[in-house]
Amino acid sequence: MPDILMPASFPEIDFRAYGIAASNSFLPMMSDENLFDPQEKRRHFDWSWQAVRYRYRSCAECNEEFKTLLANASDMWNAGWGDEELAYKLERCIYQFFTGALSIFDSFAFGLYFYGNALQPTSFPLISTPKKIDRKRVGAAFQATFPRASITGIVLSLQSDPTLTTNDARFVVTDTVRNLVGHRISGRRSVRGAGTTQEDGTHTTDWHEENWHLPGSSIPLNFDEDLLQKQLDNITNLLAELSAAARDFAEQHQPVQVQP
Repeated sequence: MPDILMPASFPEIDFRAYGIAASNSFLPMMSDENLFDPQEKRRHFDWSWQAVRYRYRSCAECNEEFKTLLANASDMWNAGWGDEELAYKLERCIYQFFTGALSIFDSFAFGLYFYGNALQPTSFPLISTPKKIDRKRVGAAFQATFPRASITGIVLSLQSDPTLTTNDARFVVTDTVRNLVGHRISGRRSVRGAGTTQEDGTHTTDWHEENWHLPGSSIPLNFDEDLLQKQLDNITNLLAELSAAARDFAEQHQPVQVQP
């Protein structure tokens, strides 16, 4: 069956190698034990692994659509005035982008928890109640079980708790914006500037800025065609680090082959 096409920026080599290496610790795909496993441990891992790819591609498509919309903006919009139809379409791209972006890391962490269970079941007991598995619990389980693994430090950094100093700034932006647009409000373009009128009646612009404003947020987001591209670059870099660390961890924790 043909695979989906992934954006060139996706860390395909490390992410796929991680999935293959980790899968070796689960029951064989077509075994009766796997097919009739009531907790569906392998399916949870496989489908959360795939969810990371789906969400990343969705983010990349939102980014491209956003750029296309701005490139074909109305004269009214380009003049700094409102265009509610365009504002809706742009905001939809932003909303779907950040919702998908957070899901990338939630899905990755969820799969890691099931992989941890395949390695040490007693240290990862929440597979019977998967709703309770979140990034914080995944980080705590890895810290208790594999404290020296590089993957543990990265998972622990996927928080936006202001009381912590280990938060990854790239993730904080994703989590903060997603929580605002996912649970509270929509954003809007904010145009500000100042100019000077000369004696001959001509006007010069002293400064001009456009931001995507979210009330209650201190995170500045410049409103231009690269608004989502900049965030996608950060997400890609963080995901690449996470994938490389997960691959290294999985390849170091291969099941022992029993000699016949």
